[in-house]
Amino acid sequence: MQDFLITNYLIMTTRQNNTRKFNPFLLSEQVKNILKSKGFTSIFNYTDYEYFKEDCKEAFNKALAIAQRFMDDAEPTQNDLNDYIF
Repeated sequence: MQDFLITNYLIMTTRQNNTRKFNPFLLSEQVKNILKSKGFTSIFNYTDYEYFKEDCKEAFNKALAIAQRFMDDAEPTQNDLNDYIF
């Protein structure tokens, strides 16, 4: 019985941990989505994200302000859209 309870507990905590990771309302996920829509998927990293998050804490739309900082710091050649021929 004790093994069943431990196994059940581990399954429940694993599910809880996994559901927290894929929350679309997280600020980091919003920033990633903005960068993806602008073609800058490769420039996101959590070190810069934490720095920009602290820097943009007074902004009205934090996700947009952080994404804009990523795009301002990126080189124009880092844009994903440069690979396509128009």
